[in-house]
Order: sequence, then C-alpha cells, then structure tokens
Amino acid sequence: IGILAPIILIILRLLQGLALGGEYGGAATYVAEHSPHGRRGFYTSWIQTTATLGLFLSLVVILGTRTLVGEANFAAWGWRIPFAVSIVLLGISVWIRLQLNESPAFKKMKEEGTHSKAPLSEAFGQWGNAKIALIALFGLVMGQGVVWYTGQFYALFFLQSILKIGGYTANLLIAYSLIIGTGGFIFFGALSDRIGRKPIILAGCLIAALTYFPLFGAL
Repeated sequence: IGILAPIILIILRLLQGLALGGEYGGAATYVAEHSPHGRRGFYTSWIQTTATLGLFLSLVVILGTRTLVGEANFAAWGWRIPFAVSIVLLGISVWIRLQLNESPAFKKMKEEGTHSKAPLSEAFGQWGNAKIALIALFGLVMGQGVVWYTGQFYALFFLQSILKIGGYTANLLIAYSLIIGTGGFIFFGALSDRIGRKPIILAGCLIAALTYFPLFGAL
C-alpha cells in the first residue's frame, strides 16, 4: 500500500506508546498507594522489572520463532507469530485490570470529597498545575525515558543496523544484558527508600550522560 504502510505503522506505535505509558503510570501509582510506609521505592521497583522482563520475554519468543521457522521464513512471514502470541498476554492484562479495586488512598479521597472532579482541566487548564506537569515531564521523566530506551531498545537497533550483527545474535546479547541488569532496579528502588529518590535518579542520568557516548563509540 505504498507510503500508507509506514504512516499506519507510526500511528500504531504512537498509540501503543500512549497505552503503555498510561498502564505503566497507573500501575506505579496503584502499587505506591498500596505500599507500606517507607517502602514505596522497593515495591514500585518491581513495576520497572516487568517492563524489562516483558522485553526479555519478547526476545525469547522472537529467538524461539527464528529457530523454529528459520531465518528465511521468519523474514517472509514468521515475524507475524510473536504479534499473534501477544494477544494472549493482552487478554491476561485485561483480566487483571478487571479484578483490581480502587486503592485505600483513592477511596479515602473519594469519601472525603477531595478527589479531582475534572482531572484533565485542573491539571492542564490551570497554569500553576500545568507548569508543574511540564517541569516534571521535561526536567525529569524525559531524561529517564531517554536513558531507559537508549540502554535497551536503541542498543538492539545499534547492534543490528550500525554494527551489522545478525538478528539472532543481537537479540541474544540484549537478552543476556537484561538478565544481568534487572536486579539493579530492585536494589536501587530499595536504596531510594533510604537515601531518597532524587540522588538515585540524578546519579543515574549523570552516569548515562557521561558513559553512553564513550560506550557506543567503543563498540
């Protein structure tokens, strides 16, 4: 279908990103509101591991599919299999979502009448609140997003497209690195309960800023 193919792909990936961002933010808030006092960092760190483990699981499925159908068949039609398999995970996630109840913190706010009646207009329609959201987005969350996606998704692209490493080997290397690095989320999440969130977040962004270019250059 010509130029429509990449346009539709980009639109779908944007929608996928919005959905993932909403689910991740909602899950982190839900877990944080259920966490014991002084343990939010540790409990919510498990949410971050699910993102990495999800990527790891997808790489396992891709590697398994490549092995079963062969590289030629995978390039021709086999790449559709992982997408079809993901429907099962979608069903599980919807079922989990339907089983959840509101957190005690939200129930208390609702009973007291202190929850927002119009969250979108209050968050973005009032400059005082919108300013805080923009500062959080561009001053904090965006930097973390660059660090995470560069370290995990761009690394795979870099191995395959820049270094010309085979797809099977590149996926295997990223899978190994994810296994090694996943424990760090839990460790530093727990550490943030002791020393605070800012030192952990800022140190992570600083280390990435200082090391990413030399590391990719060395490869």
